Amino acid sequence: MDDTKKNPDILENLFRQMPEEELPASFRLNVMQQIARETIKVRKRNERLGLAAVIAASLGMLGMAVAAILYYIGMPETTMTPMAWPKIDISAFSFYFYIGILTLILLFLDYKFRKAYRKDE
Repeated sequence: MDDTKKNPDILENLFRQMPEEELPASFRLNVMQQIARETIKVRKRNERLGLAAVIAASLGMLGMAVAAILYYIGMPETTMTPMAWPKIDISAFSFYFYIGILTLILLFLDYKFRKAYRKDE
């Protein structure tokens, strides 16, 4: 049987009978320290998860790059024959160098803009 249905004020009466006690002076400090510790735990966990995600993504990209290289070069028919390396066109290096420099400049500008934007916040 549930006695609370018969007498709904039973808990209220019990709480009234309890003596009132003062909280310790350091209660607020202890609670804030515990909150700070929990915040640090969450931040560390998020950093570890982010690092694991970056490592997984990097390994995935590396695996795809190796698979693409092997696909375009062509796997040898037997393990004893060496792989045929592709011919590299030297004249294309200037174009790739230009694209690389442009990418680095854009990344640097992005870094500076983000740094300036976060500074204003």
